[in-house]
Amino acid sequence: MIKPDIDQFTLVLQTTGVFDFDEWRDWVAKSLISTFLIKSKMHKLFDNFGEADVKLPEGYTIGYSFINAPFYFCIAYHEAFTKMGVIVKYSAYAWHEYRKRYEAEFNEPIHLHTFLKMIDSDEYSFRLSRIDICCDFINEGIDIAKLKRSIEEKRTELRYGKY
Repeated sequence: MIKPDIDQFTLVLQTTGVFDFDEWRDWVAKSLISTFLIKSKMHKLFDNFGEADVKLPEGYTIGYSFINAPFYFCIAYHEAFTKMGVIVKYSAYAWHEYRKRYEAEFNEPIHLHTFLKMIDSDEYSFRLSRIDICCDFINEGIDIAKLKRSIEEKRTELRYGKY
């Protein structure tokens, strides 16, 4: 069986409103984060959201996470550079745990496309700035060591897209 899935992804939220410079750090960024947490239902699925106890994404100065979570999830912004927006990073484990808890709580599965529809808001626009895809080969009889050597010796070629 071959099982493609999403490993990790990163979103960037950009406010759609007009604001003064000081308003960004005083309330605008926090409002975007609050709206995201409510729309994504993360506040219902996880506890102990607070000042980040994880490393912030590069370049960001203020961040939040679920304290003592066994996965990497972080929402952050830069207090002075508003154009950086609010970054939302899900590790593979965080996304897996979110999907598992969402299905248990709401009795329906969630996938990235339905998640993106769910978080849509007039308060911000968003984009995927990173998405890593994984493909699990389950009971396919592949010798990983042989495949690795074959790729390194350029006997096997990996392709992406239309060929």
